[in-house]
Amino acid sequence: MKLGMYIRESWYSLRKDRVYSAVYIIGTGLSLALVMAWLTVQSMHFDNSYPEVNRDRMLVIPALLEANVGENWNSSSMSSWKFVERFVDVPTEGMETVTAFAFSSGTASNDRGESMTAVAEWVDDEFWYVFEFDFTGGRAFSIGNMNQAAPEAVVSESVAKWLFGHADVVGENLYFDGTEYSISGVVRDAPVTASFAFSQIWLPDLDRGDRDASVRSWLGRDSWLGEYVAVVLAEDRSCFSDIRKAIEDRLERYNNSDGVEYTLELYKGILTVKESAFMWSGMTSASYTWLGIGIMIFILLVPMINLSGMVGSRMETRMSEFGVRKSFGAWRGDILGQVVGENLLMTVLGGLLGLLLSWLLLSVFPEQFNSIIPAENMAMTFADDVIEASVFSVRDFFKLKLYVLLLLVVLALNLISAILPAVKVIRRPITDSLNAIK
Repeated sequence: MKLGMYIRESWYSLRKDRVYSAVYIIGTGLSLALVMAWLTVQSMHFDNSYPEVNRDRMLVIPALLEANVGENWNSSSMSSWKFVERFVDVPTEGMETVTAFAFSSGTASNDRGESMTAVAEWVDDEFWYVFEFDFTGGRAFSIGNMNQAAPEAVVSESVAKWLFGHADVVGENLYFDGTEYSISGVVRDAPVTASFAFSQIWLPDLDRGDRDASVRSWLGRDSWLGEYVAVVLAEDRSCFSDIRKAIEDRLERYNNSDGVEYTLELYKGILTVKESAFMWSGMTSASYTWLGIGIMIFILLVPMINLSGMVGSRMETRMSEFGVRKSFGAWRGDILGQVVGENLLMTVLGGLLGLLLSWLLLSVFPEQFNSIIPAENMAMTFADDVIEASVFSVRDFFKLKLYVLLLLVVLALNLISAILPAVKVIRRPITDSLNAIK
């Protein structure tokens, strides 16, 4: 019964002092929207999400360093397929599987000769196991069961619509850099923030030796360097240390072998997905995490401090109201309940506004929010040459449960900022409160 009364009184008070209410609601909504946008940016890069649903179990080998024995020079690049096969794709305790892939850009066209520039990813069979795509039509190809004279390909919905005018293109012919492929499947577009799974066309890696030819030509010799990124899928995060040690031990045994002309070193190590995002930025994932925590605390606490001052000033102006109510027998708890009810109502309204603003901000400014993280994305190397690709989809990364938890935290902070000055005011003697009547 009292709850309904508090809500009615709170709604009346909110309408009576509209400027105060508007500032309170907008301040709460903005702080919630900004923090939620920040958390969503973290999610799109580091949490399990489409199509990189196994990020928490993935280890990445992004680069390799090859040093000439006895001479003071070295070369670094991504890995060759033979390196992955020799040192990584070896049965290891705690390792579920390994995939290695390479990126390129080229010209995709249809039977009518209409063409576009697109990002392609050359993948193996295990790629479809490590990364889980939503197929809107057809299926993934299998290199083991493929006729090399008529290879298959998978395309994104955006490429299918651009080249064919619709997404139902399974069985159609696709030409990539002059080679004909039959489309075996169509997948929902992957956002470019999927650092390893992003592409617009996925092609079978039938000639792995040819993929590393450009690096051999650049070096003028045979090499362990190449164009592949290797991703290890572990059974669990607890297996990371064992997998790292096993691969490093293989490298050490090779480097200490007789007749080795070029020693090998994992240039950036064996990284988690979050570590790999910062490998070229000069910032560690730990330092970025602490920076993010500081920013969120700042965004949440500054409005709370300001609101506390506003509430304190407002309580002073309502001294006479509280004095009259107490003189007619109102209990302090009733007055405090009214104050709590008012702030609860305004915080909930601010929460609804924040939900709308966070969706709006993330939908309208995805690239700007994505740039908050100083991370390198290998697929984005080709960004200037391809048709527009989504930075991320709000539906894939926005977590309503996280927003509700954040709203509860803000609600607690707002109630503290309201209750403390309210208690201070209502504890004053009735005579002081009545003397405030003018």
